[in-house]
Amino acid sequence: MATSDRRRGSRLGADGERWHRWQMGDLERKRSAAPGDSGRAEPAEPHQQDAKAAALRAEAELACNEGYATGHAEGHAEGYRDGYAEGLAAANAAAELEFHKRVSLHLTPLAGLAESFREALAQLDDETANQLVELALITGRQLAGESLAANPDHILSVVRELLEADHSLNGKSRLWLHPDDLTLVSSAIGDTLEASGWECCADHALERGGCRVTSASGGLDASLGTQWKAILDQRRRRQPPSPDATGTPDTPSESDATDGDA
Repeated sequence: MATSDRRRGSRLGADGERWHRWQMGDLERKRSAAPGDSGRAEPAEPHQQDAKAAALRAEAELACNEGYATGHAEGHAEGYRDGYAEGLAAANAAAELEFHKRVSLHLTPLAGLAESFREALAQLDDETANQLVELALITGRQLAGESLAANPDHILSVVRELLEADHSLNGKSRLWLHPDDLTLVSSAIGDTLEASGWECCADHALERGGCRVTSASGGLDASLGTQWKAILDQRRRRQPPSPDATGTPDTPSESDATDGDA
């Protein structure tokens, strides 16, 4: 009978396809298998919920780790930049301080040497200036001698200046001249001198261009040697005193002591 039922339940249609007999159980199975027929989804299994939660936790932990790593890297980079700048500034300050210390250490001994060199240079300048002045005076005296030789009439101007200063002399005055100048003065202004009461006399010790006047009350010296000495004295008065001048006075020489005993 079962065989006959299967035969009845499975027959060939007109087109040759096999068809089955409808049964109530098939519809119920299809209805229970269709999604949404019950009105709500079946709840997930516990192991599925645990896996989903674990995945969310892993994703959150990964994001946290990534954020921490990123922040740590950025903070490390910023800290490195700040630390590098501060360290570089501190190193530069220390190097500059050390440089100044070394410079001061090496230059301090040279300060005294530089001061001594400056003083020596100043003294050398003074000595050089003095030598130049001496040379200029010697040259000037030579040029004056050459000028007097080329222009002997200069003695006339000297004698006239002495005549104007005659008020300081009392009594008969005598004018002493080089023999060559005596001839020139006597021929040029002899009458004037005679009218003033002056007597012309020769003095071979005098240089040409110079003269001197003597009287009972004193005299006037216009010789070249005296004029030259006056120039030198004036120069010495203008020259600053040397360090030796402020020291102890010079001890008298043996010749001075001998002269004093005499």
